[in-house]
Amino acid sequence: MKQGIITGISGPVIDVRFPEGKLPAINEALTVEAITALRAKCRAANVDYCVLKNTLMKRALENKGIKIDDAVLEGPNAFVFSNGDPVSAPKLVKEFITAAEKDKKTSPLTIKAGIMDGAVQSVEEVKALADILPREQLIAKIMGCLNSQATALAYVIQAIADKKAEAGEQ
Repeated sequence: MKQGIITGISGPVIDVRFPEGKLPAINEALTVEAITALRAKCRAANVDYCVLKNTLMKRALENKGIKIDDAVLEGPNAFVFSNGDPVSAPKLVKEFITAAEKDKKTSPLTIKAGIMDGAVQSVEEVKALADILPREQLIAKIMGCLNSQATALAYVIQAIADKKAEAGEQ
């Protein structure tokens, strides 16, 4: 069973830390409803949220050749795995933390580290990744730019054709 968990860990990872000495099931700041809502958001975004033993996670990372600081894997942790868009997990966790802070609550979660393409990322790098637009929106922006250039070219060609038609040239 443990070996299945270790070999099953794949995709970009974000390590989310719960407050000192607290487990998600008994955390007063993070209610069962909040955990359920977070898990539902994760499912909708094709992101896996799970609580794993730190030793299992460390073994899984070592099997993938990833060296992570032991301090990152201290205390109770939850892990978020992106299954598609690598931006979705950091964005989802950051939005959850921001929403908790807006509600005048101290956020029960903090981002400790991230792993992407076999490299450990700092908290700042994970937060920067969370600020990137999702893949679909980036593609839509690029397509909009390309479309606007093609539209401008079509208007220029049509204006030249209209000018020639007015002058009687064909």
